[in-house]
Amino acid sequence: MIRNELTFTPAIRPYALNYEECKKTIYFDIETTGLSAQASYVYLIGCAYADETEHHLIQWMTTDPSEEKELLRTFFDFLGPFSVLVHYNGTGFDLPFLEKKSKRHCLNSPLSSMQSVDLYRLSQKLKGFLSVENLKLKSMERFFGLSRTDTFSGGDLIEVYAKFLGLFKLNSITGGARSEEVAALTHVLLLHNAEDVMNLPALTVLQTLSEVYRFFETGELSWHRENHYLVFSAPVPFSLPKNVSLSIPFGDSMLTLDLPKDRPFAELCVIPYHGELKHFYPNYGDYFYLPAEDCAMHKSVAIFVDKEYRKKATAATCYTKKEGDFLPLRKLASSAKKEAGTDETVSFSCFQSDIKCSFQYTPLSDELLSDKSAVKALCHTLLKSVLTT
Repeated sequence: MIRNELTFTPAIRPYALNYEECKKTIYFDIETTGLSAQASYVYLIGCAYADETEHHLIQWMTTDPSEEKELLRTFFDFLGPFSVLVHYNGTGFDLPFLEKKSKRHCLNSPLSSMQSVDLYRLSQKLKGFLSVENLKLKSMERFFGLSRTDTFSGGDLIEVYAKFLGLFKLNSITGGARSEEVAALTHVLLLHNAEDVMNLPALTVLQTLSEVYRFFETGELSWHRENHYLVFSAPVPFSLPKNVSLSIPFGDSMLTLDLPKDRPFAELCVIPYHGELKHFYPNYGDYFYLPAEDCAMHKSVAIFVDKEYRKKATAATCYTKKEGDFLPLRKLASSAKKEAGTDETVSFSCFQSDIKCSFQYTPLSDELLSDKSAVKALCHTLLKSVLTT
């Protein structure tokens, strides 16, 4: 079995923010001769981890399918000090493949007892905001500006590995006559897996982005009055090798989250909505709807209105209207639409286009813009609702 080790520096700082978190985390990827654990082999496992000063890559590759059990035992033993396992679509392929193999070889697998972080699942949640053609690992790497030398896919390498097995055996028989060819094939196989694994720490930026609202509790606010948009800059624990922009559709408004190259800041740009919106009262049983005024009025006042000009309010007609500029506030989950306007954790006035609308806004005023803590809370609420709905 071949063992390969090297040190490297991730292109983007990993999500774990301190050494205590880092030292418990291991990143891994496997290479197999097919998709079925019953009919194919795992021939290469690579993993990365960090110590106090740098990141390390270690790989094990079999030179014969008979070494599969030894490969698995070596990997499982190596996992001993770690408790967090980071991968890309390992939930869908790598982990079940290895679990089936461990049962076949009567090995105790530690995988199910570890915390699992699937970066592919995170990319699925952010798919609507990322300008990528698909969610394959290489597409995500290109989007965040991560470079790689390898040009092969995992499927391409099955034939390369088959050729390696033949030449490796022939080389052992001929006393090293094919060493250069074997070395070239070994390099190709290891390189593909190495770049997959070494880019995983950088791609934990997906985890940071899914929780980026946490960082908008601090930062700087600027209101561009002439162009009529709001920019909020917040420090984040990473910088990217290229400019990245996430477009976030929000009803009749638009949000962009910009991540400037080589700067540990995220900039949220908010374009207000201008028009007429409605504020819905939750306790519609206490209101009458006045069709002529197209608004609801509390019974304590509406009781003095002639009966022919009023009728019992419903959830859809229990509102007052307001025209002006509005800042996006939050996106409602489907289950929360019926409770619109009743969330006590949101201290802003909530307006919608209608009762079924998923998007809520709050009036834009000079008073609001002058209250930086309120706007920071708004940005936090807004991003959290968009990224977690």
